[in-house]
Amino acid sequence: MKRRLHPGLVFATVIALAGTVRAGQQISEDRELRELDLTEWNCANRPEGSGRSPDTAERNRLKNRFAADLSGLDLKSFDVAGLLKHVAEFDAETKGKRRKDLSPEEKRRLEILEAPIVSLTAYLVLAYAGPPETTNCGSVDFHDWHLEVFDDPPDHPPQPGDPTPVIAEITPRTQNAIYRDGIRLQELAAFFRRPDVTYESTGHQAQKVRLTGYLMWDDEHNDNTKDVGVTIRSIARNRYHNPWRATAWEIHPVIKIERLDSTARPRENSATPGPEIRATPRVETAQRYVTILRAVKIKIPYGETVLQRGMRLPVVSQDATTVTVRYLEGVYAVPIASTDLR
Repeated sequence: MKRRLHPGLVFATVIALAGTVRAGQQISEDRELRELDLTEWNCANRPEGSGRSPDTAERNRLKNRFAADLSGLDLKSFDVAGLLKHVAEFDAETKGKRRKDLSPEEKRRLEILEAPIVSLTAYLVLAYAGPPETTNCGSVDFHDWHLEVFDDPPDHPPQPGDPTPVIAEITPRTQNAIYRDGIRLQELAAFFRRPDVTYESTGHQAQKVRLTGYLMWDDEHNDNTKDVGVTIRSIARNRYHNPWRATAWEIHPVIKIERLDSTARPRENSATPGPEIRATPRVETAQRYVTILRAVKIKIPYGETVLQRGMRLPVVSQDATTVTVRYLEGVYAVPIASTDLR
């Protein structure tokens, strides 16, 4: 006799599956910076985002500051150790506190610390698209980019025993200017975190960069039992490392990124030290590249594959409606409307 499923069990199963699908869509598939049309974003004129509490609204307005004119500004410059020293006294006095818990004197000092634009010189080890947040009205497509930076870069993704990074974030309001400057995260970071929170190597060492932006205290992460600490203790079930960061302070928003032509340090865990590698300025050549903005299915010799959004590919030729790109060992025509040439 065929057994019938209880209606409640069927409903619970459907809800569980739906939740799994939604969970898989919670982080953008973006793999690289691109030009954003902010007129298509319902949060563009809401600097407080979808935050409801006074603390959240205040925090979001700070995160959503627009880029300022940097010409003529005398910026305070830090390396990672210097930045941590700069905020150490405030961190020690406000352990575990949120904005609503601050005394009037602590609030005054916070306002002074968060006011200036600063620059941070460090190695960009890890980059990834951030999840939907109230800052961006819960959008998956209009998201922040998280950058994990270090004074001394490891040659592997975060793991227990490693030092924790300082966090910097590019926002939808500052992304376009950074993109137009020619900055590409895949060229600077040593590792990229996919939407499923696994890591992939970009094929090169972490590059030394100068990040310019606002110093901002993200008190949502001011938790010394979980988020903040000197050394990574564990990898959580969701694959994030704990603690996540060296401090609740961030460069957020990042408004400019510069690639520094300085000496690249050899990887620390090499069996034998290699020769010193000196970075050289990038020389522009005739080779053009195109970034895929909408996924495109192509036929390859052994079947089909998809050129994913964010992929940057060399251009072979172009006509009025298509651009021919090189992918692996072949060349493929894709619609210009699916690229940043549109």
